[in-house]
Amino acid sequence: MKWVEITVTTALPAVEAIADILLESRTGGIVEESTQPGLTQLRGYLPVGPATMVTLNAICSRVQALKTFGLDTGPAHIETEIVEDSGWAQAWKNHFTPFAVGRRLWISPTWDETIPPTGAVVVALDPGMAFGSGLHASTQMCLSVIEEHVRGGERVFDVGAGSGILSIAAAKLGAATVLAIDNDPVAVEVARQNIQHNRVADRVTVRLGHLLDGVPDQANVILANLIADIHLSFLANGLTHLTPGGILAASGIVEDRMNEMETVARSAGLRLLEVKRDAEWRCLVLTRDA
Repeated sequence: MKWVEITVTTALPAVEAIADILLESRTGGIVEESTQPGLTQLRGYLPVGPATMVTLNAICSRVQALKTFGLDTGPAHIETEIVEDSGWAQAWKNHFTPFAVGRRLWISPTWDETIPPTGAVVVALDPGMAFGSGLHASTQMCLSVIEEHVRGGERVFDVGAGSGILSIAAAKLGAATVLAIDNDPVAVEVARQNIQHNRVADRVTVRLGHLLDGVPDQANVILANLIADIHLSFLANGLTHLTPGGILAASGIVEDRMNEMETVARSAGLRLLEVKRDAEWRCLVLTRDA
C-alpha cells in the first residue's frame, strides 16, 4: 500500500492548530521534529486513494487560513511525498530507539533487542499509524504522572489512547483495570496489538469511542493526552468521571492556552495540583477534592 507523507514546517504558535488539522484529516499519528529555533515540522500520512487529493487540498487551505485568524504560522510550508508501506515502517525505526522515562519506565520498540536497565519496567511498542511512541513531550509528561500516582489497585481511564503506551505503562505499574478509548479505528487496533504483546490484556480493555461518552464509571486516574480545543469540552465533564481525591492528567497543551485551560478546569470543580513543563508543552495535573 502507498501513503502520502505530508510535512508541514511552521512556527511554534501554530503547532497545535496544524496538528489538529492533520489529525482531523485522519493522518494517523503525527511525528513532530524541531528543525531550527522557532520552527517545527509536523509529519503525517494519508493512504493513497480516490479522495487523497481532496483531503490534501483541504489541509493546505485550512493551514493557509490560520493566518487570517492572526496566528503566526511562520513559513507554513507544506511538502508531500509518496512512500511505500516499507518506507513508513523504516521511518519509524529510524526515529524510534529505546529510552528511559522517569525512574523506572523503559520505552522500547518491539523490534529492538537492547537489554533494558536492571529493574526497569519495559513498555514495548510498535506505534504503527497511531500517535504514541513516547517521544513526544506530552506523552512523556503523562508517563511521569502515571509513575507518580499509580501505586497499585487503581482504575485508570486513558482517553485518546493512540498506541496504548499510557495504558500499558499504567497496567505494568500496578493499575487493577485500565479502559483505553480512542475514536480512530486504526489506533484501537494498534493499541490492542501492543497490549497483547505486553501481556496486559487481562487488565486493559480497548474501546472505540469519543472521549468518555457512554462510560458510566469513575476512575482514580484519568489520562487525557489531547489537544487544547478538545480539552475545553472534556474538562467541563471531567469531574463526573473522577473519584474524589482522584488525579486527572490533561496533557498536550501549549503554553499559550494555559490560562484558558486552568479557567475551564476550575469552573468544572477541579483543583490544580501541578503543572508539568517540557519546552512549549504543558500538562495540568488536576484533582477532585473529597
